[in-house]
Order: sequence, then structure tokens, then C-alpha cells
Amino acid sequence: MKRNKIIFIESPSDFKELNLSSTPDHGLVAFSNKLTPQLIIAAYEHGIFPWFNADEPILWWSPNPRQILYTKDFYTSRSLKKIINKNIYKFSINNQFKQVIELCKIVKRKKQNGTWIDNRIISAYSDLHQMGVAHSFELYNDNELIAGVYGLIIKNIFFGESMFHLKSNASKICFFYMCQFLIKHGIQIIDAQVESDHLKKWGGTLVTREEFLAIINS
Repeated sequence: MKRNKIIFIESPSDFKELNLSSTPDHGLVAFSNKLTPQLIIAAYEHGIFPWFNADEPILWWSPNPRQILYTKDFYTSRSLKKIINKNIYKFSINNQFKQVIELCKIVKRKKQNGTWIDNRIISAYSDLHQMGVAHSFELYNDNELIAGVYGLIIKNIFFGESMFHLKSNASKICFFYMCQFLIKHGIQIIDAQVESDHLKKWGGTLVTREEFLAIINS
């Protein structure tokens, strides 16, 4: 099978030129010198997302397989339900988008060195937030922001970008409330992009690239 070439992206329409069926499983399909809201939206509509380091050009990916989570399948343990039922925490949406993305950048994670969130990401996704495409979900304890998630809502799919937490269980509690919000608004699927152990424990599942593209185009 002929392998897909890694192409240079200049405009949103360039993503239509990609033949993902011949792309290697690692999923690198394109690169660009700029990162704009229009490019990001077009990429996600074709099952592609940006992911790169600070010293790299913008790299665009469509890995195989892809991890997703059906919002109705989010696993909540008995112990977590007890914590949620105490109503200790406050949940909000889009109140501190810039703060959430900044904390996703600086809060350290286990088994991860550095971050892919640089000023190009912050600028582009902040513009998407102003456009009503990017959203943040926040969890507070005594008015202190202790967890957050940000991502895009396109075609009734939540494309998760990153999350952070400052206290134990906070990210899962935030994720629980986020799922409830998404279910209420008819959003059944969360795209997690690449496989992670914690999302697997929360109910995430792997689908092939072909299956994911079928979901997007359904």
C-alpha cells in the first residue's frame, strides 16, 4: 500500500487532500507554520488534531487507534459518588478558560516531561473560546480552582485537549460534572485523542481510525 505523504498545510481546505486510509498508525499526517482557529476546526472535522513541542513546527496527527469515551459510560465508583453527593465542590463552565489552559500547561503530570501547550496553542484556543467553539469546565473548593478541562465542541463531539488537578480526585469529579453537562446537551462522545491509563479506568475505549472517522461523519 502506498504511504500517505506528510503534506504542508496552508489553508483549511488542504486537509481534504489527505488520504488517512494510507497513514501509518502513529498518525503524523501534516505540518504547518501557523496555527489558526480555522485550521484547527477544519482539522478536527477531518479527524486530525495539532500536537507539537515548543521548538517544532505545528504538527498534525490522526493516530490509529483513537481513544474515546461515551459520556454515558463514565465510570463512577461508590466512594466517588459519596464525595459528589456531599456537594462540597462548585462546578462551572467557561468562567476561567485562560486560567484553565495556563494551569494545564504548568501543572506537572506523572510520567510526562514538559508540555505541548505553548503560546501558539494558548493564543489559538483562546480565540476559539471567544468564537464559542472552545470551552472550559472548572471545579472549585472554597472558591479555589482545583481542577479543569478544556477542549472543543464540534459536530456534537467534545474533543478533549487537556486537564489538570491540584487535589486528589478533583479531575475525576470535574470530569463527572462535565459528562453530565455534555449528556444534557446531547453530546455522547468525548475524543481523548491518544490512549491514557486513567481514561481507560474511567470507561474509555479504543476505536480504529476508520471507526472514528465514521463517527465524525455520521
